Amino acid sequence: MDNNDIYREEIMEHYRNPQNFGVMKNPTYEAEAVNPLCGDKIRLQLKVNKKGVVEKVRFSGSGCALSVASSSQFTEWMVGKTVKKLKSTGPDQIQELMRAKIGPARLPCMLLSLYALQKAVAGE
Repeated sequence: MDNNDIYREEIMEHYRNPQNFGVMKNPTYEAEAVNPLCGDKIRLQLKVNKKGVVEKVRFSGSGCALSVASSSQFTEWMVGKTVKKLKSTGPDQIQELMRAKIGPARLPCMLLSLYALQKAVAGE
């Protein structure tokens, strides 16, 4: 089994058993992102403490294995980060978390949770 197989297995595990999946009451930040090409939709919610640190993250919605798995991994990574850090997060962070080569056609699926995050904290 090579590294690509291991990464594919990890993606499928996050798809079948996504972390932080669900809805929270009274989030500090919330936004939704939709991929118009395929219909994937992710709603992202963050609970942030007074120091600006993310204490809890939830995502909900529906999508392909890649959008769900990347949202699962990305939300795990977000906990404990400051809103300031999240604002400076870009596509490279998610690609690093996913550790898989993704073609340009599938990139919007993988970055859907990042798009939701950017919308959520834009007015901050």
